[in-house]
Amino acid sequence: MPYVEKPKPTIRAIPRTKLPPQAFKRVALYCRVSSKMERQLDSLSAQMDIEKQDILDHPNWEYVDTYSDISSGRSIQTRPGFKRLMADCEAGKIDLIYTKSISRFGRNCVDFLVVLRRLKELGVDVYFHNEDVMLSSEAGELILTLHAALAQAESEDKSTNIKWGIKRSTTHPDSPAFSRTCYGYDRDEQKNLVINEHEADIVRRIFGWYVQGWSIVRIKKELEIIRIPSPKGKRRWPVSTIDDILSNEKYTGNSVYGLTVGSEYPAMKRVSNNPEEIQRSENHHPHIIERNTFDRVQQMKKSKTNIELDEHGNRIRKSTHYSMKQSDNKIEELVE
Repeated sequence: MPYVEKPKPTIRAIPRTKLPPQAFKRVALYCRVSSKMERQLDSLSAQMDIEKQDILDHPNWEYVDTYSDISSGRSIQTRPGFKRLMADCEAGKIDLIYTKSISRFGRNCVDFLVVLRRLKELGVDVYFHNEDVMLSSEAGELILTLHAALAQAESEDKSTNIKWGIKRSTTHPDSPAFSRTCYGYDRDEQKNLVINEHEADIVRRIFGWYVQGWSIVRIKKELEIIRIPSPKGKRRWPVSTIDDILSNEKYTGNSVYGLTVGSEYPAMKRVSNNPEEIQRSENHHPHIIERNTFDRVQQMKKSKTNIELDEHGNRIRKSTHYSMKQSDNKIEELVE
């Protein structure tokens, strides 16, 4: 049988996605970084400068605005810049969104798809520079979905590794995790907790007033009357700040890590940790409050609260009709 040369296979190059020269006029830029670290802020600035210039250099594009966030990509709810971007899309002010990559747009696959489909309904296209993909391209949504799933998987893996690393580090009593500062403490050159005497005096007053029978609301009013700034330097003291001070075991000289943990990715709320997973470093630093005073305050707080934790660590109201406000008024009347 004579030899017949087989035809060589045809190799077809898949061209890079070309941005349409006239299809869009009003173009918005979206940029995001995860934290306020100097390196990431520099990255955000570079993103904004380079990509804005790309838009300005396009002959048929009209630059609308730059929308930016310094926030995690886990949820849209924590990103005001992204919310403003979507509001302007809803208002018909934008035809195309230009962004660096899918991971900058978001790392939550479900949120990502919901947003893309809403943008499609609005007739707004999205161009992802690193992936060189347009939402409106033939296989755009499929490709973007796969990339988004990979971005989320990468974040989940990072989250797991970070939690594991912190958990391992807290098995040692000298772990830096135990040396986080709080109101009343500073850190010295060796990163050890040392008492800030001015703030410590305020902490002692707060505990002393509470032991005397003062309510948290009355303590708040007193601090504001005598013009003591809050830990954030504000004139007003949030009730939650005073409650946190009264609950912080660090003032006894013990450092506790892991009372709460982040819930499973991508949720961002914190939940009560398993008591067996909580790590303690006893006599870790100088105390501000005596242990018996701290324990007495915890008992007093427990007797007053109308909130308790169920078996899953969720906060629920007790069945009694206890009114903290009425009780506070009665205590204040007795003290006064």
